[in-house]
Amino acid sequence: MIRYAYICHTLLQLYRKLPRISFPLDLELVIAAIPNCRYLSYQDMAEISGITLNDVINVCESRSGCTHYDSDNKRYLIMCNHDDGNIGRQRWTCAHEIGHIACEHHAIHRCLKLSENSILQISDRELELEADYFAGMLLAPFPLFDTLNIRSPADVQKVFGLSAEASYNRYNQFLRWKTTKVKTAWENDMIRLYKLKS
Repeated sequence: MIRYAYICHTLLQLYRKLPRISFPLDLELVIAAIPNCRYLSYQDMAEISGITLNDVINVCESRSGCTHYDSDNKRYLIMCNHDDGNIGRQRWTCAHEIGHIACEHHAIHRCLKLSENSILQISDRELELEADYFAGMLLAPFPLFDTLNIRSPADVQKVFGLSAEASYNRYNQFLRWKTTKVKTAWENDMIRLYKLKS
C-alpha cells in the first residue's frame, strides 16, 4: 500500500529545508537538504574509478540510476546516467532516487542499493510506485498547478522541466487528482510555503 499521506508530509518537510523554491526545482538544493547525501553521475563515477560507463551500469544494475546506502554511517550516494541527453528524464530519475531516500526504503528493507534490477522482489512494485509518486510531487506538485497557471502538458514541461512524456502523464494525473481530491491542509501549506520562498 502506497503511503500517500506520509509521502506528502515528508515532501513538505523537505521543501521547508530549501532556501528557496523555484521551478524547475534545483535538485542540487534538494540533495544538499538531505543529511549525508551526495550525488555523482555515472560518467563521473566511471572517470573517478577508472572503469567504463558500461561497468558502472553493471555495478549499479540499472541504465538510469540507483542509490547506494552505507548503513554503518547512514550515508547515501545517488547516481544517475547522463548519457541519453534527455534532461527531463535525468531530473525524474534523480527525483525518484531522492524519493527512495525520503521514504526510507533502504533502512526499512535493509538493502544497501536500490535500482531497477536489484530491489527485493516481494516489495519492488510498491517501492517503485512510492518513489515515483514522490518524484512527481517533488518536481511538479499538484497544489501549485493553479498558482503557476499550468493549463496543458506544454506548461508542465516548460515550468517544471520534465520530459514531454512525463509532462503529458503528469498533466493527466493532475486532471484526475483535481476531480477526485478533497482539499487538505497539506495543499494550503504547499501553496503558502511556495509563496513565502519563491
